[in-house]
Amino acid sequence: MGSLAQARSLLSHEAAQGCCQLLSQLWFSGGLAASKTAVLLAAIPALKKLLQPIAAGAVGDIAGDVNEKNSAYCLSEPLLNAYNELSQLGEWQLAQLGLNPEVRAHWLNLAAARCREAGAMSDPQVLVKLIQQLGNASEWVFTQLESIGVTTEAAPQIAAGPLAQLERDLLGHSLNDNAAIPALCRILRACFKLHALSEQNETLTPIQPVDTSAKQLANNWCHGRLLALPDALFSEYNFNQPINPNADWLLVSRPVNDEAKLIERFAHQPWWFLLSLLSFVQDAWAAEQRGGLLLTLPAGQNAFSPSQVNVAVQGIDGDEVGLGSLAEFLVQLLSELNIALYPALTDSAEDMQHLNRALSPLIAELLAKKIWQFLEAGRGEPGHYRIHPEFSDACYSLPLAPLFGYKSQYLQQAIKLLAQTNYANKKRTSAANRIHS
Repeated sequence: MGSLAQARSLLSHEAAQGCCQLLSQLWFSGGLAASKTAVLLAAIPALKKLLQPIAAGAVGDIAGDVNEKNSAYCLSEPLLNAYNELSQLGEWQLAQLGLNPEVRAHWLNLAAARCREAGAMSDPQVLVKLIQQLGNASEWVFTQLESIGVTTEAAPQIAAGPLAQLERDLLGHSLNDNAAIPALCRILRACFKLHALSEQNETLTPIQPVDTSAKQLANNWCHGRLLALPDALFSEYNFNQPINPNADWLLVSRPVNDEAKLIERFAHQPWWFLLSLLSFVQDAWAAEQRGGLLLTLPAGQNAFSPSQVNVAVQGIDGDEVGLGSLAEFLVQLLSELNIALYPALTDSAEDMQHLNRALSPLIAELLAKKIWQFLEAGRGEPGHYRIHPEFSDACYSLPLAPLFGYKSQYLQQAIKLLAQTNYANKKRTSAANRIHS
């Protein structure tokens, strides 16, 4: 009875509004302290399976016991993906509220009424389009229609619900309005996906807070972590308040002094570390003399302000296979590592262009600090980026040797494996196309 009472209490405007305020804080900081998250989890229990816990201390002690206390909960990739599929923050907040069955019941009733309305029209494509907009959430709507029968008395009605005012506050109109039909479908579709994941998944394994001491720097790059987008991208988000990711829980770029040592810079500038590690893997691979990774600059661009750097793999026989832009390669790499980009980024061509441009000032800094170097090529040939010899030597000396040695070995392996896998796949595709042509 207690849990049912809690669920129903969310139907009040004040309670739902409080949850939406917490969801807004969750979005703009990337996480919430455990004390605040408790309110959300009581009202929306399904979120427990969708939030990434941050351990209050060490995840395990010497005896191997697991610390079950969490200091915070962060966004996870499914929650970020849900945002990417919606048109605004308000829709995302309502989709989370809809994980409470008592809340989504009215919205399913509205969707069922819209389907009956569309089915009565002379043009069958109206209903077809509505079902397509609902996606897999149409299963919920069909179940709703079956459960209420087909009698006129039981027919679903298009009427304002208990959260109509909150819907207007978040979206500008309530979900029973005709103009809100696309938003209603998007919200239910996103809610269905999140609900399905919460039903399938176990609670996510807690991860440790971010270590900025550089002692366990590589451990920060663990499954479930969020990596904040480069600073140059944040200005492109036109939210009603600034994004302020919590640097204790997320990998966030922090300012450092110009005289800061590299180990300190890598601890506070995650994109610096990622790009530096990429050039280190490139150098180590080239030393094996069994192919390698190429970072090339298309002709006509300035090496210090590239709009795009391309990634390719050179085979043992000298053949080169392009793997796309640097942004595309890094997004694939982070996906393989199960590290999500925050606040939001799709794999669309437009978003990849944005990320490539945001990487440009970072590349200029790496060149200026002699971590990367740019080598000109012959006439008509693209120049390419490599590790700077001074930085290469530093990677094999203290204090960087442990970081670029055994501590980041799994990251290095992930970079090389992704490049090799993409190279092999593209070679097979190219060979198949030649056979069929």
